[in-house]
Formats: sequence, structure tokens, C-alpha cells
Amino acid sequence: MGDAQKPSVPVEILPSPPPGQVALDGELFPPLPESRAPRTADEFLSRITELWEDAQQRFLRIGELLTLAETRLTDDDRQALYDGLNRRFGKSARSQLMSAYRAIRDRVVPQEMAAAGYGTVYMLARLTDEQRSRAAAEGLLRPDVRQAEIRQFFQSARAPMSRESRIAELEAREAKLLAELARVRDELARERRQV
Repeated sequence: MGDAQKPSVPVEILPSPPPGQVALDGELFPPLPESRAPRTADEFLSRITELWEDAQQRFLRIGELLTLAETRLTDDDRQALYDGLNRRFGKSARSQLMSAYRAIRDRVVPQEMAAAGYGTVYMLARLTDEQRSRAAAEGLLRPDVRQAEIRQFFQSARAPMSRESRIAELEAREAKLLAELARVRDELARERRQV
């Protein structure tokens, strides 16, 4: 049975997209009209920078919407939302987007760090206040930081710590969670008053 060959299946070869068009998710992405296409390095830089900044703002907005959904949707509606989103990104990305949004919103991570991307902001949010201060002192809290730099710092910062440091870290996390719980309770009370 292991020696039997499977019958060959004809493979359909799809045509390449026309020149000037790029295939994205199986659909053709229309090219810019020639009149709107950048011509100089400065024009390309300006347009790409504009789009990049827009993308960073969008990840913050997605994180905000996911955070709102956590408190405003019923369990069934939230599950329906997650099922729909799972076609695009999974639970891990959802969690990172929400954490990154909250870190920027709560000023745990400076807003200009959004330009580094939600994965980087998420990693910075996981550090303790002391570790973030150390990262700032080492020049890592800058919008152009590479995720590899943060990952390396993160690994060294997460090295085993003294019992006292661990207790201090847990107390700081507890304080943050209690503050978040207070914010959620306030929002819930406002919503109930509106009913």
C-alpha cells in the first residue's frame, strides 16, 4: 500500500495579474492612477509615511473597538464577533491589539510608540514600570525601534529576579488591575444609568 502511487491531479495554472496590479487575498488591487503616483523620493516618502501613520492609528482604533466589545456585548454576541474575526486574525492578535491600545490609552507606553506597531507596544506593555524606565534609559522608547531590539531587551529584563523585586512587580500589576477594574465599574455604572 505504501508503494502505490496516487493518481496525478491536474493543476490549474492561474494567469498572472496584469502588469501594474498586485494580487492581494485573491483579488486585484487596483493601481494608482498615473496622475496620483508619486514621482520623486520625497513624494514616495511622504505618501508611504502618511499611510504608515494611518495604519498605526487603525491598530489603535481596532484595539479600542475590541476593548469596547469586551464590556458592551453579551457573551453570545462577543463570541459571534470573535468567530467572524477569526477569519482575519486570532485570539493572540486580538489580545495584543487590546493590550497595545490600553497601554497607549493609559499612558503606560508613550503614544509616539504606536509607530513601532502593536506587537512592539504589546511587548513594552508587558514590562514593569521599572523595566520600561530602564528601556527608556537605554534609548529603546523611540518610534523607529525594531521589534528585535525590544525582544532582546524583554528577554534580558525577564531574567530571574529577587523575591523582593517579584513582590514589587506583582503589587504594581495588582494596582494596575484594580485601576482598570475601577474604570470598568465606572463605565458599567454610566451605561446602567442610561437604561
